[in-house]
Amino acid sequence: MHGRVVAVFSLGLICISFLFVDNAHAETELIAVAAEHKMLQYMENDEVKGPSGEIFKLLLQTSQLQAPLAFFPWSRAYQTVLNRENTLVLSMVRTKEREQKFHWLIKVSELVRGFMSLKKHPENHISTITDAKKKVTAVIRDSYSYHSLINLGFSKEVNIFEVASLELGIALFLTGKVDLIYTDPNVLVNHFAQKNQNADELVSVHILPTTRRESYIAANINTDSSMLEKLKLAADKLQSDANYQYYLAYKPLVGE
Repeated sequence: MHGRVVAVFSLGLICISFLFVDNAHAETELIAVAAEHKMLQYMENDEVKGPSGEIFKLLLQTSQLQAPLAFFPWSRAYQTVLNRENTLVLSMVRTKEREQKFHWLIKVSELVRGFMSLKKHPENHISTITDAKKKVTAVIRDSYSYHSLINLGFSKEVNIFEVASLELGIALFLTGKVDLIYTDPNVLVNHFAQKNQNADELVSVHILPTTRRESYIAANINTDSSMLEKLKLAADKLQSDANYQYYLAYKPLVGE
């Protein structure tokens, strides 16, 4: 999506280049950023899709605001919403460390994270965190998953292999370049389903009790107060909206 402007839907949602985000002239305009994730939000045929993407469109429609949407690697998306006022992000896990840094507008998904190994490599099967620390695990750079592993005592120098995207992590995992991948187990279920394969026959999953989290659309802490009020009112209104409830619960069967 670099440097290419495309129409997304009738409200004027567009995918914009990183240069536009950096444009000082546009600092007062409301924009949105995201990492492409086939189970949450992604671009297909010049249109934003995925359940979180649909909730984002509902939020804009209800607030009567417009916001061009740019897809970046997660680390860049996070730094953009952290440092640029009048910026939204989807989807971001709500944690204690992030709580005071953003305005949390509306929940878009409930997340689970787990360690996955290939059954054809039984030597990589784990049952404890101690087991996992003896392996090399692929995880997206600067993501919630990455920081949760760091908090559990993992290290880039020893047992974390950082990747820029989930697609790259899956590729390394499936080719045996890393032992484990740490992500939402449904990602691999959907990846194999697209190839008419059964993930249960190919992958072992170990889910930790503490890995269940909620993901939100959030706003930069310095977002314009009038914009923020419209977004919060819209988010409150959507809580009883049937379409919102549908997309919040929706789990698409798409490949990652």
